[in-house]
Amino acid sequence: MNSHENDPLRTARECRHYAMCKIDCLGTGVCPSGSRNHYVSHYPQGMMDITAALLEERIPVTPALLDIADSCTLCGICDLQCHFVTGLRPLEVFRELKARVDLFRKGGGEPEPVPEDDFLRELRRITGEPFSTSDPAHMMAYAHDPCPISALTLPSYVTLPENTRQVSRIVRLCRREGVEWSVRGNGSSVMGFVLSPGLVIDTARMKTISFRTGDRSVTVGAGVSSMELQREALDRGYRVNTAEPSALYCANIMCSGIFSLFSSSCGTGLDNILDAEFVDDEGNIVHLSGPDGPNPCSFQRRPSPAPGICTRAVVRLHPVCEDESAVAVPFESMEAAVEYARELNKRDIGLGIGVLGTEYLGTFLAPVSSLSASMRRLFRKDLGIEYMVLVLGNRHHLAAARDMAPCVLEQGIIRAVTLGMPSLNRSGISSILKGMEGGEAPYHTLAQPGMQPLLEAALNSSPENLASAVDPDLRDAYRKLYRREGMTDILQLNSLRVISSRMGREGHVVAYIFYVPLDDPGLSLKIHEEFSQLTQRNGLRGDFGFLTPLERGSMGILEWDMYLDHTDDREVKKGQKAMAEAAEMIQGFHNLDSRILWIGFVFNRGYTRKESFLHSGSLLSNEQ
Repeated sequence: MNSHENDPLRTARECRHYAMCKIDCLGTGVCPSGSRNHYVSHYPQGMMDITAALLEERIPVTPALLDIADSCTLCGICDLQCHFVTGLRPLEVFRELKARVDLFRKGGGEPEPVPEDDFLRELRRITGEPFSTSDPAHMMAYAHDPCPISALTLPSYVTLPENTRQVSRIVRLCRREGVEWSVRGNGSSVMGFVLSPGLVIDTARMKTISFRTGDRSVTVGAGVSSMELQREALDRGYRVNTAEPSALYCANIMCSGIFSLFSSSCGTGLDNILDAEFVDDEGNIVHLSGPDGPNPCSFQRRPSPAPGICTRAVVRLHPVCEDESAVAVPFESMEAAVEYARELNKRDIGLGIGVLGTEYLGTFLAPVSSLSASMRRLFRKDLGIEYMVLVLGNRHHLAAARDMAPCVLEQGIIRAVTLGMPSLNRSGISSILKGMEGGEAPYHTLAQPGMQPLLEAALNSSPENLASAVDPDLRDAYRKLYRREGMTDILQLNSLRVISSRMGREGHVVAYIFYVPLDDPGLSLKIHEEFSQLTQRNGLRGDFGFLTPLERGSMGILEWDMYLDHTDDREVKKGQKAMAEAAEMIQGFHNLDSRILWIGFVFNRGYTRKESFLHSGSLLSNEQ
């Protein structure tokens, strides 16, 4: 799906809520209105929901709606950001919003007043008047989640606390007045968990970062995103194990824990958390390191409530070496790719390891959907690649990885293919490989010494060529972006994860994530095959995402993604049916091997010691 010219309503409804418009994801700036006003309703994400509701006559014109429309400068920062991630062009939506407001005013319209009740007055005494509201325009921006099992839920209030003590006072107020509440990170959970008919607590103002490089730690406030934290750490010569770039770090801890390709060396769960601060359901402030905090060693395989709102976390810093880089190792089968990744991790080789499917690779690398299809065709049909193992590390790690690999594609090859993508629709790589294949798979030819300059010449690999694939008015911006080496550098792309949100470009993503044992690579293949059959039965798209080995190759974390159009009622119903079937299938995986753990059982406990959930069958407390 892409932007729909002259159909701003359709474009507005297709917002994925990935919140990349709420951070400076491309180094081109961030929405000035959102940065100044903090509410999601002032960011492009919220404005998309508000405009859709206004055009469908689901909300009245209110004082906040007028202010939101007026505060948008039509600067266009979001247009490039959103196109880069999803292919959508939100600027047309905001022009329509401003035009509707102009017509309303020219027609003599008066905004509908919003009454203030006692509860709202109390909230404003805690946060300051601008940072608590009940205006329906603001409420609409906090009411929606694209997941097929969530329903529109309009809150009664939204509040933006500045610090932990304000959060504590707000929770105590809710408890005293009997008001239901939920806490929200940067976008949404994309599973409906952040919706509430009562109060939504938005932590966006809690943007504090304090480094203690002497003991290699950083204290992170609840309003800091993964990309913001990672950039600050990299500037100081360190790396943090982070998740999706726009996700708030503390919210990720409370959701499912932090995992990435770097988890192969950095671990997950408590491995990267030195301490954390929570406000519990009674408004008490507790710490992971204190006597009243949650027990990070406790784990049972069942849903568990959150210990409270995570307002700060002390996070481990990992030093960066100057000789770090990456290689890609192609494979024709999942079993072979998983076994190679497992062997690397078993030998403690690499800073980051990930088995990626060609669906992920094609989508991540390509700036537009049409080129994603070209990349997938290149990998599968032209080169015979079904899976790629990315290995991130220093020169010693990479030397060992090359020595163990049947074939290696170096960084320069990946860069040449990325910048030459538009030429893949012509003769491209086929003209180079013809007559050179020998008896091996074509990707072996691509890995031969001296192939990079041939590839660059045949594909006309350049920022200018890549930019030719996007809308004419965006080509100059894309040329500037891809002149930066970091935009085609495997290591940096995995550190900042700027392209990972592209996985939702073809539609909303429902991600199924499992911890799996790696002593039998066939288990990962079975999960992949059964999910493939599930999506096909239900008329949906889906594919294997990634697998990262953990625990010296004994376990791994696997993601499988299902895609759907959340604006199409028929696809939503298909998604609901598929998700119901998936619940039964997940239980079947556990019956097959009790070590297979669905991420849902770690939900609300991302601060837990990983050994407790990866080896829960060995815990004495779980003995029958």
